[in-house]
Amino acid sequence: MSIDLFEIRSRMPSYNPNSNVDDRVRWLPSSNGTYSAFSTLASLRTPHSIIPWFKLVWFPQNIPRMSFILWVAIRGRLSTRDRIHKYDPMAVTTCVLCNSHLESYAHLFFECLFSRAIWTQLMKICGSPWNGLCWNAIIDWASTHWRGNSPATVFFVG
Repeated sequence: MSIDLFEIRSRMPSYNPNSNVDDRVRWLPSSNGTYSAFSTLASLRTPHSIIPWFKLVWFPQNIPRMSFILWVAIRGRLSTRDRIHKYDPMAVTTCVLCNSHLESYAHLFFECLFSRAIWTQLMKICGSPWNGLCWNAIIDWASTHWRGNSPATVFFVG
């Protein structure tokens, strides 16, 4: 025995190998000891709480491209001109719809006359009054009122 193995064995006094019993391989991240990709992923993943707007974006009738765009928008990562301007100071920053104000999330989706008219019509179709809410308020409201397969959710996202 090498010195290293001797040291390891000396630290494990309760270990007593039984040569009459076959060795067994156990996958410790799994509750039953068998390997699975799910148990591997679960052991690597850090648990997070459920995001309230998850079902607003990802539901059975979603159009993946539209859901992805909504997901990017909710996360605040759409390439609006104010964000592009941070990386390219020469970029045009006026709104693509009205060509008169700084294009930001708030302006592009809610303050621009063009988008405000669309929101008013959209909310009228969905049977809800347009209260001129901000982006986060709209997402919070829609997350609590529009769930999964409702027509408003399908219309809103798709």
